Order: sequence, then C-alpha cells, then structure tokens
Amino acid sequence: MNEDYLWDRSGEPDAGIANLEQVLGRLRWREKKSRRWPWIAASAAAAALLLIGLSMHISSPATSWTLSIAGKAPTAVRAGQVLTQGTIESDFVGEVEIEPKSRLRMLSSKASEHRMALDHGTIHALIWAPPAAFVVDTPSAKTVDLGCRYTLRVAPDGAGFLTVETGWVAFQWKNLESFIPAGAACTTRPGHGPDTPHFLDAPQTLVASVARFDRTQDPQALAAALSAARPRDALTLWHLLERTQGAERAEVFDRFAALVKLSPEVTRDAVLRGDPKAMDVAWNALQLGDTNWWREWKRAW
Repeated sequence: MNEDYLWDRSGEPDAGIANLEQVLGRLRWREKKSRRWPWIAASAAAAALLLIGLSMHISSPATSWTLSIAGKAPTAVRAGQVLTQGTIESDFVGEVEIEPKSRLRMLSSKASEHRMALDHGTIHALIWAPPAAFVVDTPSAKTVDLGCRYTLRVAPDGAGFLTVETGWVAFQWKNLESFIPAGAACTTRPGHGPDTPHFLDAPQTLVASVARFDRTQDPQALAAALSAARPRDALTLWHLLERTQGAERAEVFDRFAALVKLSPEVTRDAVLRGDPKAMDVAWNALQLGDTNWWREWKRAW
C-alpha cells in the first residue's frame, strides 16, 4: 500500500491525520473506561453502604446491658443490635441467657422499660427489675415480666411456648391475655395469640383437651377438659371463662364454682355477662395473688 499520502513534503505527518489519530485514541480510552464504570460504581455503592452501616452501629446508643460469650470480654449491647447467643446482663434489670442460633433483638432500653424481640430460638430470663419493666415481643404475643424466672421458646413459624419457674409472666396479644404463674406454661400462636395456660403437673387429658379446644372449639374437648380438672386447675378454667360464651361459659363456670370457694359477690349471672369486677373477684378465689397488683402494672403495657 502507498503511504505517501500520509506525509507532507517536509516528511512530517499530515496535521489532519494526526488530529484524527488523537480523536480515535480518545474514543478508545472512553470505551475502556465505560466498560470499567459499572464495576467501579458497584464497588463504590457497596463501600458506601458498609460505611453507613458501620456509622449507624457506632452511633446507636449503648444500653445498660452487656453481652458475654465464653472466652471473650464482655461488650456493651447497643439499641438495634441482634444477638444470637451468649448471656446479657444489666445490674438494673436482670440476666438473659440466649441459646445458640437464636435471634434476639434489642429494641430499646430505658429506665422505665427494657424491650426486646425474640424472632426465634430460646431465652432463659431471670428478672429482678420492677414488674412490667422487661418486655419481650414475639411474632405471636407480647411477654410481660411481672418479676420472675422463665424460659421462652419461639419456633421458626412464630409459635411460642413459655414456662415459668418463679413469679409471674403475662402473655398479651390484642385483647387476649394469659397470666402464667410459677409452675405453669402457655403456648401462643401467630394470628391467634396466647392459648389457655395450664400447670405443668396438670392431667394429660386436661392439657390435650384444652389444646384441642383452643384450636378447634370442639365442645367435646371442652367437656373432657372440665371433667379432668382438679381444684388446682381452676387457673385453666378461669381463663376458659374469658374464651367461651353462652352455654359453654355456663358449663365452665359451674365446674369452676365446684372447684373453688367463691365470694358471694361472684354471681353466676355476672360471670356469664363477663362482668370485669366479677371476673377479678373470681380470680382472687384461686389464691394466687390479688388482681389489684397486676391490674395496676398492666396500665403501662
């Protein structure tokens, strides 16, 4: 190929050709840069998100709780932190052991209330704070400590199971409540809330029948539970009074009245109407503590 046309008579490259080569070089550079840009942009975005996350974690306020994991020095627990194992402790509130593979979130920690959320897993809590100061949310109920030691388990589907060793715990969801004393247990289900509590030593017939009634409202299950109830199981029957209506509530009341000594002010008609005062006085007949103390603390829930 004759390349003489690329050069002028002085032997130097033609100016027009030189300018053309510069333009082509710039285009090739821009093309290479455009190929790299998505990767650069993605890397920059990831780095920015990481910095934002670290900043948010660092800026989250430290709480009165500290986390201890075997072999490691205790560290401060911050609001919003997710805990998967170990033991957290607060001098002002209590101690909570978190079993491995659990998911416990620290929602807030204030002088009047320390609130957490157990998404799944198991915790063992020993609380010495004033009643109602320690609250654990679950997918199916709110767990309100009334001064106690308890174990709370939450399954992957959100169902919960609570057992109380000392003191009291309240399970609450919307307008449905269960009060669980030492030696008793209660389940809770998503979309339903707490079931009817029972003592751990209750007859298996009663436990199975109450569970079936909670889920199916089967009248035969209710009849079997009432027949199996002991005087101690009046706790379960009191909760059934609030979970039944009409003729079924009448059956529950008659069995309840046969198991405990009721005050004259607790009339059958008042209980069948669901009168709150009559229900409170009926509770006092269980001799598990007067309703006044938990009614007062309940206002803060």
